[in-house]
Amino acid sequence: MTARRASFPQLLPRSIRFRLTAWYALLLSLVLVTLGVSVLTLAQRRLNDDVNDRLLKTAGDIGVQARRNARDAAARRGGFFFADIVPDLGSFASRGLKIQIVDREDRVWERSESAPDHILVPNQRTSEPTFHTHRVGDADVRTVRFPITAMDSNGNNQVIGAILVGESLETFDDTMGSLRQTLLGTSIVGLALAVVGGWLLAGRALRPVDRVTAMAAAIAAADGSAASLQTRLQVPDTGDEIARLSQTFNAMLDRLQAAFATQRRFVADASHELRTPLTAIRGNVDVLARQTAHADLGPASADIAAALDDMRRESGRMGRLLDDLLMLARADAETEVQLDQRPVRLDEVARDAVRTAGALADGQRLEVSADPVVVSGDPDRLQQLVLILLENAVRHTPREGRIAVEVGGNGTGARLVVRDTGDGIAPEHLPHVFDRFYRADGARARATGGTGLGLAIARTIARGHGGEIAVASTPGAGSTFTLTLPGNRQ
Repeated sequence: MTARRASFPQLLPRSIRFRLTAWYALLLSLVLVTLGVSVLTLAQRRLNDDVNDRLLKTAGDIGVQARRNARDAAARRGGFFFADIVPDLGSFASRGLKIQIVDREDRVWERSESAPDHILVPNQRTSEPTFHTHRVGDADVRTVRFPITAMDSNGNNQVIGAILVGESLETFDDTMGSLRQTLLGTSIVGLALAVVGGWLLAGRALRPVDRVTAMAAAIAAADGSAASLQTRLQVPDTGDEIARLSQTFNAMLDRLQAAFATQRRFVADASHELRTPLTAIRGNVDVLARQTAHADLGPASADIAAALDDMRRESGRMGRLLDDLLMLARADAETEVQLDQRPVRLDEVARDAVRTAGALADGQRLEVSADPVVVSGDPDRLQQLVLILLENAVRHTPREGRIAVEVGGNGTGARLVVRDTGDGIAPEHLPHVFDRFYRADGARARATGGTGLGLAIARTIARGHGGEIAVASTPGAGSTFTLTLPGNRQ
């Protein structure tokens, strides 16, 4: 399993929190718009009805006075002229209304001080009150035309004039404008508060999901050992979707941990069991090789010797593979690799490893440049780690190539670098070089003798010492492996 840190792009518009807040804000906006339009429509209708009722009541009161004047004139003279029915507008004009009394020809017989000289509403030739809105000066005026009727000689009601009562809508418009501003202001503030509150509430509701995500990322970024699967989510006692998600995630981790443990036990048991027959095979190969060397088998001697050499080489390779598997299985079974911790001169470990690796070189030049550095660790394991890096460099560096080992450090830690001038590693292979059994295309030949476990073991040893190992490479220009370790803790 590759120890790569999971990447979660924080694209805000794609986050659930953002979408929840956006949907909440959108729905709230629709509600506020609907509510605002409804309130404005109802308020406008109610205010308009109030204006109409006020105008109609005033016109009706004037009409009552006009009809009374008509009856009085008819009682005195047996008939009346239009001038006889025109009432006094003193008490009505004091209301600030625009009042006109006109005859059938729309001639103005009486008007209030605020009324204009021209007629407010032309004759509509109807016996029912009608309402009109028109512009007078700088303001709209709402006007009712209230017909004045009288009974003719045949007993039929005839329209003999009209009472026009108008009221400026400036106050009406100011009220509606104030209401619009109030609704708009409160809606904006309410929407802003709702967005902030929705964002906070969505974040709080999704916080358990963030914990699940963080744990999954931590497991994905771990080294794939059993210890990385031991963490469990805290299941809230709510019985909601988050609780079920936590339970499901914990159940998945239980199954993964069980499968991991089963796999580890199988690898360890198989490796241990295979060592005995492999030892017997290698012993028999040695016996056969000695007997063949002293026996005269004629032309078949060379073929038999070559076959025995192949068996010895492959059995040795299998032995190294089993040893590597056993080590990794033991490392997976424990939270840390068991090490014989003591102060170690890392520069001396590097020089010893270079001397040992000199026997593996086939024309490559091995160089070491080491400053005295002390770390806390297991010298055997550290030497194994450096030998793995050197063996890997020798396999992939051509003859006359150069392999350099550099050791340095400071007060907080140590640094060991193995640099070669070999084939290099392609960029697509770099993230996987520390994976178990992974080999780049150019390193898959069995002639190299690699098992695909060396670098995985090197990383396990490095992390067991509290350090880390990294690689940088350029195809055709070589590779650089860098080991960083903490300083001596004793």
